[in-house]
Amino acid sequence: MKKTMKQAACVLMAAMVLTACGSSGQSSAPATTAAPATTAAPAAAETSGEKAEAPAAPAAGGFDASSFPSAPVTLVVPWKVGGGSDVSARAAANVFKNFTGGQPLVVSNIEGGSGVQGVSEYLTYEPSPYSLLSWATAQTIKTHMQDTKFSALDFRPICGFVADSPYILVRTDSQFQTIEDLVEYAKANPGMLTIGNSGTGGGNHLAALQLCLATGIEVNHIAYEGGAASSSAVLSGEIDCSMNMPAEGLASVEAGELRMLCLFAEKRSDFWPDVPTAKESGIDVVNNQTRGVVINKEVPEEAAKALEAIFEKACQDESFKQSLKDLNINGVWLDAEAYGKTIEEENALYQEIVKSNGLGDKY
Repeated sequence: MKKTMKQAACVLMAAMVLTACGSSGQSSAPATTAAPATTAAPAAAETSGEKAEAPAAPAAGGFDASSFPSAPVTLVVPWKVGGGSDVSARAAANVFKNFTGGQPLVVSNIEGGSGVQGVSEYLTYEPSPYSLLSWATAQTIKTHMQDTKFSALDFRPICGFVADSPYILVRTDSQFQTIEDLVEYAKANPGMLTIGNSGTGGGNHLAALQLCLATGIEVNHIAYEGGAASSSAVLSGEIDCSMNMPAEGLASVEAGELRMLCLFAEKRSDFWPDVPTAKESGIDVVNNQTRGVVINKEVPEEAAKALEAIFEKACQDESFKQSLKDLNINGVWLDAEAYGKTIEEENALYQEIVKSNGLGDKY
């Protein structure tokens, strides 16, 4: 496991910024890339001001499950190449063709606006079972941080296949040996505890706010440009602790310089079986940051079910599972119904957190 942990940290430390994978406020058109999942980088990048063309698909007509798919299926990932959503989508795409008679799943990266640009462009495409959209918790959060033209509930869920939970990192020599120690200190010293995150309004920030709401503590949230930067600030002693996601800070954990205080998951992780959950300490906080696939609601239900069946086979494939393990990504299988319920629950959760803390400019 140590070897796996090191590999994962090296692969993702520099690239995986789950809640800030795009840029906003730019006047130029977003970079749009599309490439087969097996390529390490996009084949081309669109830099002109013209909107990208929608993926080609067979002519509209009655859906025939027996011949589906008869052409490549495109998955729009509204984040940059190398981010968490991208690498997990490509892991699925690498086995997708094994269950479609050879038809590939083509990953198309459309970055910009912290996921907003890619989703907005996807909505201009003709509804088709050949055009899918990658969805992540960070996108749900964004719909509450600003007034987007879409909500998390505007799409038909296909499946979910990743559910990672954040953890709190402290220095190995920290006075906080348990999450109870940290909460007790924060209650006795309101506003004194400094906790880092990967950016205001991002998943790590809102997970920390969720902890504050559940325990009644008041802390000083410090935003950094990415989770790697916040974990480094803990290591240097600049802040007391940091809320992080895999694989942020794992190299320092492996080196014995940082320690995971607790994991905000329903149960302990197979990756870190010695790290307790917050619930074990009596703190009722579970935070699952999910990733999966959705589709335009106008696509027929029978087409959505056919896609769900393909993804179920792909996600049960041992090579896909191993790919996620190698990246320290927690793979799960959520069918359309379960993933839809998950999106609804996280939509309500983050709406409450954003509203109650006066974040963003939507409410």
